[in-house]
Amino acid sequence: MQIRDPEGNPTEADRIAIKHADDPWLIYELEDGTKLRIKLIVSSVFRLKDKYTPDGDPVYITRSQNVVTADVPDGLKRESQ
Repeated sequence: MQIRDPEGNPTEADRIAIKHADDPWLIYELEDGTKLRIKLIVSSVFRLKDKYTPDGDPVYITRSQNVVTADVPDGLKRESQ
């Protein structure tokens, strides 16, 4: 199939099925007491045909989105309007 490479050029790629995924949340504690929980959800993986890194590894492109939640201390919140 054709997809766009990182430079935006159309290129041939193979869709690679995701066999297994661990999907832990990354937790960041901020100085103000807020805890951010972030998870990357990968929906598709493609391996570009005939494209390799300088080390010889194949080039992969992913389609993904981030999910972010925040646990905010009460002192930083304002009342709902």
